[in-house]
This record gives sequence, structure tokens and C-alpha cells, in this order.
Amino acid sequence: MAFYTLGLTFSIVIALTVVVLGIWLYGLYFNFKKWGLGSTGYTAPLANSFWLFIATWIHEAFKDGIWVFIRTLVLDVFLLRRTLRRSPVRWVMHMTIFYGFAALAALSGLGLMMDILEQPFMSFLGLAHQAEIVKESMALPFDLFGYLLLIGTTISVLRRILLKEVRDATTAYDVVLVGGVFLITITGFYAEWMRGNAFLVGDVFSNTIYAPHFALIHTVLALALFAFILPWTRYIHVVAAPMTILANRGGE
Repeated sequence: MAFYTLGLTFSIVIALTVVVLGIWLYGLYFNFKKWGLGSTGYTAPLANSFWLFIATWIHEAFKDGIWVFIRTLVLDVFLLRRTLRRSPVRWVMHMTIFYGFAALAALSGLGLMMDILEQPFMSFLGLAHQAEIVKESMALPFDLFGYLLLIGTTISVLRRILLKEVRDATTAYDVVLVGGVFLITITGFYAEWMRGNAFLVGDVFSNTIYAPHFALIHTVLALALFAFILPWTRYIHVVAAPMTILANRGGE
């Protein structure tokens, strides 16, 4: 694969992905167990355990029935209506970052899975050509959601530069996360643009010499963000906030 160059072979990417997913899943387990320490209403053997948190969250999230859960999931988690009430600009920023990031992660996972299955299964079934067509058709969604993420991260960076109240409240955590996501987005675009025939920009930035370098930086930064920042800092709120909203059945 042309994308994985400069020593970052496909096998190495597979191994790194497995390690990152393992760290991410352990991070979720660690946080769920930690949050379970604050739960009440259960006794041994659930006390102070991972399962205590899961049981408590399910009980609270579905207390008013499945339709309240679904309504809260759609309106408050997927559509962020509470954020929209407070600030339309922040709503656009959060929506573009969330859906851009989530879609790109899903597309990357799908593409990686197809690469893994292509040789042993697709070729055996005579579907290798169809698999290539599907992978090529993913290029446009990648670009569209990439631009969506770029819009969101740009808004976030500009708010921290131009708005004094936001700039004063910005911490080192914010700089690392927002800056990291911005760099991941930019390096991904540059790697794509430098390959040539890119969406919207064509061959303007075509440079096959440096494309692998930006691809390498992009991949390493993305894996590092998932493994070493999101699960272990206060930015676990990307998981905690939706779960809290669902457990409270909406509200403020």
C-alpha cells in the first residue's frame, strides 16, 4: 500500500492499530470502574466494580422507558440541542468536529478491515475487483468529512485566538487536544493533496516526495491521540458527556 511508507508497513499499521484499540478499551474499562466507585445502591459482588457502573448507568438511562432514551439520544446526543440553545457557533463547531472525526474514524476502520480481508478472502471469492471499487468510492466521503472536520477545528482554533474569554479559559489540555486534532487534519489533507488529483484542489499541491512524510506524521499523530490522550485526560468527556446526558434522561 502506497499510504504506508517510510518504514510504516501495512503489517506494522495492523499491529499498532491492535495495540491502540487495546489501550483505548482498557482506558474505557479503567474509567468505568473508577466511576463505579461513586455509585450507590449495590452491594457485593458488584460493589466497586466495572459492572457496578454498567448496571447503574443502564438502570438510570432506561428508568423512564426506551422512548425517553431514544428521544434523549437523538435530540441531546446526536443533535446537541442544548448546545444550540447556548451558542449556534459552538453548535456548528461541535457538530462538525464530532461527525467529521467519527465518520473519518469509521471510514478508516472500514478501509483497514477491507485491506485485511482483501488478500485471503476477497481474492479467494473472486471479489478483489469489487473490493477495489468500494475502496475507491470511499475517497469522496473521506474528503467531505475531512473538510467538515477542518471547518470545526478551524472554528475552535480561531475562537481561542480571537475571543478573550475563550482564550483566558484555554488550558494546556485544550492546546494539546485542539492543536493535535488540527494537526492531524492538516497533515491528512496535505498527504492526500500531495498525491495529486485531490478533491477540489487537483494537482496544485502535488509532491510525491513529501507525501509519504505527511502520511506518516498523520498516522502516528492519530494513533497517539486515540491511545495516549483521549482515554487518560479530561477529554474522556467525549464518552462521559453523552453517557451522563442519557443517564439524566436529558434535562440540564
